[in-house]
Amino acid sequence: MQQLSWTDDMMLRAERPETPMQIQMLLIYDPATAPGGRVTFKGILEEIESRLHLAPTFRRRLTELPGGLHMPYWVDDPNFDLEYHVRHIALPQPGDWRQLCIQIARIHARQIDLRRPPWEMTVIEGLNSVPGVPPGSFAVGVKLHHCAADGMESVELLAALHDLAPDGPRPAPPETPWTPSELPSTSTLVSKTAANIAQYPLRAGSVVVPTALKAARQIAGLPAKLAGGVAAALGGDSPSFFAPTTRFNGSASPHRVFEARFHDLADFQRIKSTVPGATINDVAVAYVGGALRRYLDDHGELPEETLVTAVPASIRDSSEKGAGGNRLFGRLQTLETTTADPHKRLVSIVAEASAFRENSDASNTNRLMELVGLVPTTLLGLTIRAASALPLRSPTIANTNLSNVPGPQEPIYFNGARLVRVTGLGPLIGGLNLFHVIASYNGTVSMGVTADRDALPDPAHYADCMQASFDELLATAD
Repeated sequence: MQQLSWTDDMMLRAERPETPMQIQMLLIYDPATAPGGRVTFKGILEEIESRLHLAPTFRRRLTELPGGLHMPYWVDDPNFDLEYHVRHIALPQPGDWRQLCIQIARIHARQIDLRRPPWEMTVIEGLNSVPGVPPGSFAVGVKLHHCAADGMESVELLAALHDLAPDGPRPAPPETPWTPSELPSTSTLVSKTAANIAQYPLRAGSVVVPTALKAARQIAGLPAKLAGGVAAALGGDSPSFFAPTTRFNGSASPHRVFEARFHDLADFQRIKSTVPGATINDVAVAYVGGALRRYLDDHGELPEETLVTAVPASIRDSSEKGAGGNRLFGRLQTLETTTADPHKRLVSIVAEASAFRENSDASNTNRLMELVGLVPTTLLGLTIRAASALPLRSPTIANTNLSNVPGPQEPIYFNGARLVRVTGLGPLIGGLNLFHVIASYNGTVSMGVTADRDALPDPAHYADCMQASFDELLATAD
């Protein structure tokens, strides 16, 4: 029995019917490498069942405290049913990319049943006309509630399902067959929670006092020019701290659209090499900036101020791999959408991101997360729900999200089938109705975009804008 962290609980409390808090990986496989060149649904179920013991996330569900007054716990699901979690559908012919995008967006829009382990897999057959994908391929949409895993942890779950060779042996079974632990009684939950609450003053003191002392020392040591800069920023002549409001910052509907583009990692690296100190993530930011600039300009809606993206990043260290849950910390990054020249846009983005990287401190980030974790659970939940319900009544902090999910750089196999394409979908929340996922795998980089259908009624056009933005950046590397 494991209690959710405050970050996991935050993901749970942000859940609304129109904005389900879930992430999804779209995986496309070529069955030609499987025995006989075929993969059956029965074989997929057997393959998954043989690997359930490799990740506890697969068979644990949530249990709430009475009244929801504190963070819930993960417990074994005594009624775990693999066939409930793994579904099977087929695209109508011709089985093209547009049909796949529509289907995966519909799957992403549906809420996960939180009375069961919060994950689903949908096997999608009939991919016969997807460019760059062999006919007869199949896709798998792996959907996880964000309270169970972040992007980096989803990669760990991906590893549990795959082999490095098409004929790789299945993992050794557990020493003893899995049997669910007994569900905790209400009295057990209450007493365990009471023990946690009793430690709250000690934990608060260990976090608040050192942080306050460190903050006082930093304030006392601020250079005069920095203090002057802060004063100037607070003055009336400076630009707004907030991002401009766009079509992607309204209330969300329950409907989603999805699109993606795929590129060679070598091309990303060529673009990166044009600016000293640049990273793949910086190139992705410039890519998104160019795509949004082009798209909004085409609609006559390009703001005079630069758009801003939220950039969530994992702060999970090697000792925390496989632990589940979320270890995320985000920052804001300008997209330089006011800059037409793609190289100048990248230069500006690298300068801003480099300054952040040089001044960031992992210990400070962890300390800040601990501080937020001291906010009472019910108050934090009310704040998140209010922000989600009233996006139009509050200033626009960012216009989109951009999440980087690096994957393995060698081919991997599922039930003998070779994984050929990977991309991802993210959640929409709090007036951020556009989410970009950059995912890398085996020399390929994908940019996947999830959006509210009302905000992005023409996802294919936006995908064209993404491709044009990337082509512009690549031309600067020639």
